[in-house]
Amino acid sequence: MSYFSPYIDETGLHMPTYEERLQDLEEAYRTIFGLQAALDPSMPDYQLLSVFARALDDTSALVLQSYNARNPSYATGHTLDLLLPQYGLTRRPGETDAEVRRRISAGLASKGTSIPDAIYAAIMNCEYVTHANVIINDTDAAMDGIPAHSIAAVVNSGRLDDIAQAIYARKPPGISTYGTTTRAVTDDHGVSHDIHFSRPTRTSVFLQITLKTYTGFDASTVEPLMTDALLDYVNNQLAIGEDFNVPLLTGLLYQAAMPHIDTFAVTDIALSYTGGVVRDKIPAPYNVKWVLANASAVSYVLE
Repeated sequence: MSYFSPYIDETGLHMPTYEERLQDLEEAYRTIFGLQAALDPSMPDYQLLSVFARALDDTSALVLQSYNARNPSYATGHTLDLLLPQYGLTRRPGETDAEVRRRISAGLASKGTSIPDAIYAAIMNCEYVTHANVIINDTDAAMDGIPAHSIAAVVNSGRLDDIAQAIYARKPPGISTYGTTTRAVTDDHGVSHDIHFSRPTRTSVFLQITLKTYTGFDASTVEPLMTDALLDYVNNQLAIGEDFNVPLLTGLLYQAAMPHIDTFAVTDIALSYTGGVVRDKIPAPYNVKWVLANASAVSYVLE
C-alpha cells in the first residue's frame, strides 16, 4: 500500500506503516529537490528521512496503545484495572490479565438475554474452564455442521459433569445439544438426559516478526518481551472460534516492548499454519482455538 492519512472508521484504527511513511517522505523530497535527486541508505538525507519516519512511527505506536487501552481485550496491567469499575469488578490477588478479561466476558454474557449468552456464562462459571464458545442453530437445516435446532458448546478444560450440568440448566426445552463428548445429567425427577458438547480443535500457528532495528536495539531484551506477549494473547486472550486478525499484533508488539520502542520498527508479521501463510485475517470455525505451542513458534527477522 501507499501512504494514507491515519483514520478511524467502523472497523477500527488505521495507520500507515513505517515503510509507507518513509516512502511518502522520499516522494516529498523528490518533489522539492527534483525527481532525479539521489536517495540511497548511505546518504545523510536518506538517513534523516529515516529518523523522521521512525519518529512518526513511534507516535503512531503510542496512539495505537492509547486506542487499545480503551478496550479490555487489549488493555493490560494498571490500564486494564482502570476499566474494571465499568463492569463492577476488581482484580483479585494474583489474577492475571487473561483471567480478568475472561471474568469481564462472562459478566457481560450473564447480563445478556440470549440463550447462547446464558449458557456461555454458566459454563464460564464452572471451575477450571478457561475458554468457551456457544453457538445455537435455530434454523430447520444444518449450519456449519451443527444440526438443526441444536446448541453446540465448545469448552476448553473444566470437569465434564460440571459443564454438562451448566448446559442442561440453561438450555430451553425442545433444543438438542451437539458435540463429540456426551455426559448424562439427571433431573429432579430422576430422568437421565444426555448432554453433548465438544472440546476445541487446537490449531497451531507460527509467527515470523520482521523488525527494522536502530541504535540501541537489544534482541535478547526485546524479543522475549514480544514473545511472552504473543503467547499470552494467542493462548489466553483469543477466544474459541475467534478470527485471527494478524495486523492487530502490531500494537501488541509495540506495547510489550514499550521501554525500547525507539530501537525498532515492526515492518512485517507473517502467520503460517496448515492453511498457508497470511498477513491479514484468518476466519475461524466455531470450534477452533488458535494456539502458539511454545516460544519457538515465534521467530524474528532483523533488518
